[in-house]
Amino acid sequence: MFPHDTALVERSPQEDKRISITWQEFDKRANMFARVLQEMGVKKGDRVMQLMHNSLEWLVVYFGIVRSGAWVVPLNFRFTAADIQYCTHVAEPRVFVFGEEFGERLSGIRETLPGVEKYSA
Repeated sequence: MFPHDTALVERSPQEDKRISITWQEFDKRANMFARVLQEMGVKKGDRVMQLMHNSLEWLVVYFGIVRSGAWVVPLNFRFTAADIQYCTHVAEPRVFVFGEEFGERLSGIRETLPGVEKYSA
């Protein structure tokens, strides 16, 4: 109803940073991510694991996953590699979306994660 109004604001006081996006931009970005997942072969009912810090991007990815028809499996960014490995064995995601800052944490376990066909950072 209000595409040009501010939808979300992310503040980082320690960096003196403030980012905001409109409803229209949020909708566009979530739809774009949904299309990317669908192009990767994600189908309705597939599980997509998400490991990211709390941010505007986290919300875009979350809603993009939902809009693709997949189930979101959000992980706490504080999880250890062992926690991530356990959750992956239980959830059996098809795709694992993670922030680049988690690459090192995942590097030692990536080959042991069952069923994950694609990774996206």
